Amino acid sequence: MKLYDPLGFVAHFVVHGKILMQEIWRSGTNWDEPIAEHLRELWIKWIALYESINEVAIPRCFFGDLQPQHVDEIEIHVFTDASIAACACVAYLRMAHNGGSWCSMIAAKTKVAPLRTLSVPRLELQAAMMGARLLQNICTALTLNIRRRFLWTDSSTVLAWIRSDGRRYHQFVSFRVGEILSLTSVDEWNYVPSKMNVADDATKWNAGPSFDPDSRWFKGPYFLREPKERWPREPAKEVSGTEAASEEVHIVAVHQKIEELFEVGRFSSWNRLIRTMAQVYRAVKVWKRFLGREKCSSLLDRDDFVKAEEAIWRQAQASAYPEEIRELKNGCRVQKRSPLHTLSPVLDEHGVIRMDSRISSAPHVPYATRYPVLLPREHRITYLLVHEFHKRFLHANGETVCNELRQQFYVPKLRVLVRKVSRECQHCKIQRARPVPPLMAPLPKVRLTPFIRPFTFVGVDYMGPFLVKIGRSSVKRWICLFTCLTIRAIHLELVHSLSTASCIMAFRRFVARRGAPSEVFSDNGTNFVGANRQLAEEKRKLDKINEGCASTFTNAQTQWHFNVPVAPHMGGPWERMVRSVKVAMRAISDNPRHPSDEVIETIMLEAEAIVNSRPLTYVPLEDVHQDALTPNHFLMYGSTGIKQPTTKPDCDGNVLRDSYKLTQRIVDGFWSRWTREYLPMLTRRTKWFEPTKPLEPGDLVVVVDENSRNSWERGRILETYPDKSGQVRRAKIQTSRGVFSRPAVKLAVLDVAVQDKNLEDVPRESEVVHGAGNVGGTPRCGTQRVKQLTVPSDESV
Repeated sequence: MKLYDPLGFVAHFVVHGKILMQEIWRSGTNWDEPIAEHLRELWIKWIALYESINEVAIPRCFFGDLQPQHVDEIEIHVFTDASIAACACVAYLRMAHNGGSWCSMIAAKTKVAPLRTLSVPRLELQAAMMGARLLQNICTALTLNIRRRFLWTDSSTVLAWIRSDGRRYHQFVSFRVGEILSLTSVDEWNYVPSKMNVADDATKWNAGPSFDPDSRWFKGPYFLREPKERWPREPAKEVSGTEAASEEVHIVAVHQKIEELFEVGRFSSWNRLIRTMAQVYRAVKVWKRFLGREKCSSLLDRDDFVKAEEAIWRQAQASAYPEEIRELKNGCRVQKRSPLHTLSPVLDEHGVIRMDSRISSAPHVPYATRYPVLLPREHRITYLLVHEFHKRFLHANGETVCNELRQQFYVPKLRVLVRKVSRECQHCKIQRARPVPPLMAPLPKVRLTPFIRPFTFVGVDYMGPFLVKIGRSSVKRWICLFTCLTIRAIHLELVHSLSTASCIMAFRRFVARRGAPSEVFSDNGTNFVGANRQLAEEKRKLDKINEGCASTFTNAQTQWHFNVPVAPHMGGPWERMVRSVKVAMRAISDNPRHPSDEVIETIMLEAEAIVNSRPLTYVPLEDVHQDALTPNHFLMYGSTGIKQPTTKPDCDGNVLRDSYKLTQRIVDGFWSRWTREYLPMLTRRTKWFEPTKPLEPGDLVVVVDENSRNSWERGRILETYPDKSGQVRRAKIQTSRGVFSRPAVKLAVLDVAVQDKNLEDVPRESEVVHGAGNVGGTPRCGTQRVKQLTVPSDESV
């Protein structure tokens, strides 16, 4: 960036730095990585010459001590050359006086070769076009009386192209030859051997660029200071051989490959393609207006878009049906082996192939419908056109897209192409994205452990609100449900609010009546999280003060587990009990009036007794007259809670001891029946039977959220948590709103190719999915951050 050389006096040095930068870019080296060793050596070699620029001195005047009117003759000589790395041209002013001559450098121009590989003759033609443009700019800027102009090249192929009819060649050569001949004349072009070509210093490193003021780069080649009779001549054999080879290459290119007017692969949408072509036609109109040939507006109009569409259709047809176009232009019918033979193709006045349909004489039918445009199915232009119709009709039914396309175009096997476009449409991929639940997890130990006290492992949830009447006003009440995860018994507590304090009091009432649980499971409700935090803090304080003499609750080593956020299926035991309690309460009281606190508490406890007396199994296995196993067998040591088992005292007076043994035998019998009758019912999976591909860090996913169905966020998985079987049940994801933990059944993997799996990348806030549908159940609790959660290490409940 420190070099300011608008006239290119040191272009023969700067171009090699550009070539080196291109090579570094081509090698794929990132900005923070060291370059390859061979490129480093070239860089050091180039930098070593950088300081020599300070020695360059360019005279301000072309003529030295003479005045322009004293010079006998003034000529301009432009030398052009190209290599596989760069193109270059340099111009000199040749002046003659009193039989002698000398040269002064005017300007130079260099350009690195494009990344797309081109042949050396084509690069030489590019250099010739650069030289013609440089010559035109110099003649426009200088006010001198220039007598003659000379352009020199060492490419016989380029000279053959310039001297022949450019229309006989393909578009690349034809267009450039046309521009060269519009700026120069054929007789101004001359041949110079490569060793005498000064532009060769810029395209090839050789011994390195010279900054000597007397070098040929600054003074011009030595033969310009000699008489014209000693100037280089083009060998006769070389001319004829080059022209013959040029003709042969030209014929092969025309028959085997037709170059497209523009690269369709650079465009990703039809609108961008059509507007780009329309801008080209608008530019042509603007140029004609400046030349005075046509008066028109410089704004885009309908005529520009019509011409752009016709040009695009012609290109698609020319690449797919070149033989058919040539036959139709000659007034012949297409051959039978052609895929267009059965479609009756015709050429319209714009050179577009249309189908001469059977409805061509139908009145009040648009011309495009009577003569639809024939387009190849496999071409990129056809793909973009179908994709545009697919988006225009809101990614709807494929038959709608087919019907609209058939009104203007005929595409073979159109439905196949429409289905392909729908499958590859990124918007449709996101819309169709659905979570794939992993194989249903085995039940945890807390559901399968027998011979323990009821409510050792507890699940907690809230239900409600219920409106109760207090005086003349109605207030809300909630029911806190505690369910034993082993025997499926429930315990209900009426709470007055959703606050943490109310939750703690309900938990204390439960502990006072049922005993302190060993482990508690719940969702991520803020009252549960706050209760766990406050109870743990209170226990630490009391243990420190009383040194082990705290209350029953504080002495209990209760561990609270929280499920993954937005995963109601992981709380299935208590979610199902909530429904059972609601059904029981509706069966007890169907009074439409709001009850009082006393009435709703009575209804709640009666519903608790009904749910606890429900059978856990269908039919007893040992005796048909035996009661079915219920939770009350474990809570009240009876079949239904109505009658307690009694024993007759022994004569020896050991009543208490024998009663205790009998009670233990009865409880053990209940647990044996629980093991034989209830546990086998839990063996079968009810859904999610097949193992699925586990989620992986770096996957792009859609987060399913029923609370906001119109804006499902996209995120990237940071970390996964597989279980013992290798199935991923939950994952930590990064979204625009932060880092969250979500279950696998709420994550739909997107079929998107990720180039950089940098897990720290955060999706933009605009990356949301609109209207992606509804999947899964409805979560009750709000979203919680991962840092607030304590998730169990093994499988979820």
